[in-house]
Amino acid sequence: MTTVFRVVTLAVLLAMVTGCARYAVTDYDSNAGFDRYSSYRFAERDENAIQGLDAARIERALEQALTGEGFTRADVEPDVLVRYRIEDEVRTESRGPSLGLGFGFGRSPFTFGVAHSPVQTREIREGQLVVEMVDPTIDQVVWEGRGRRYLSENQDREERTKLIDQVIEAMFEQYPPQP
Repeated sequence: MTTVFRVVTLAVLLAMVTGCARYAVTDYDSNAGFDRYSSYRFAERDENAIQGLDAARIERALEQALTGEGFTRADVEPDVLVRYRIEDEVRTESRGPSLGLGFGFGRSPFTFGVAHSPVQTREIREGQLVVEMVDPTIDQVVWEGRGRRYLSENQDREERTKLIDQVIEAMFEQYPPQP
């Protein structure tokens, strides 16, 4: 009975670990004193740019993550500037060639057929969310998080918000960096 319990426990733990796959990776400046950073402000955007709905979702998720890490928002002289962007990437996926064999019965007592398809390629456009913390005193990036999840136009508002929250939460699970 204990063996069955151990196997079931191991399976549940394995499912939990694979279910919590990392959506993000981070990098940081090992010379930065992260204990000094306690206030933030979002970096200035282009004044002609209109903020989209996903940008507003990203900012809300960042505010929540930064507050959870002990940051406070400061409009004047923040310790770090937070900036974000979505980098578009195009990757090519190819399949093929494929070959199929078939047997069957038709007019003759026994038939045989061969079919093939050419190599198929398609371009897939993906976006990667990049979040950077910039130390304004040295004008240098001190921390960076990169996350990728698939957002499509078919997703509803709640689903898009959930995916953005997951990516940013995964980024800040690794903050502050442990050298």
